[in-house]
Amino acid sequence: MTTQKLLPETMPPTHGWPQVTVATGSRIVFTSGQVAQDTSEEMVAGPDDYKGQMLQAMLNGYAGIAAAGGTPQDVVRLMIYVVDPTPETLEQVYAGFGKALAKVGADPATMTLIGVAGLSDPTHKVEVDLTAVLD
Repeated sequence: MTTQKLLPETMPPTHGWPQVTVATGSRIVFTSGQVAQDTSEEMVAGPDDYKGQMLQAMLNGYAGIAAAGGTPQDVVRLMIYVVDPTPETLEQVYAGFGKALAKVGADPATMTLIGVAGLSDPTHKVEVDLTAVLD
C-alpha cells in the first residue's frame, strides 16, 4: 500500500496529523470501535484514566489491523470518540495517543475526534475505530 499524507496550505494547519491521506491498495480494513478492555473483557484503565483508555483502545485497534495482515503504517483514518472532551481530558487522550504511536512505531493518521454524551458502558470514556488500506 502506498500513502501520501497531505497538509495543504489551503486548509487549516493541524497539530501533528495530516488533513488528507491518499491511499492506494486493494483491501480496506475497518475495525469496530475499540475500548480499554483486554481479551478477558476486563477494563485495563479506570473511568478517569483517559490516557490509559486511549492507549489500550489504540493497541486493540492496531491488533485488529495486524490480524488482517496489516501494520500500523497501513492505518489511514482514525475516529476517536471521547466522553466529556474538556481541555484536561483531551490532554490525557492526546498523551495516550502519542504513547500508542510510539509503542507501535506509527505516524499519525488522518483523524477526527468527536465528543459524545456516553458510550456503550459508563466506564468507557474513549472509543476508537481504525481504517487501514492494504495491498
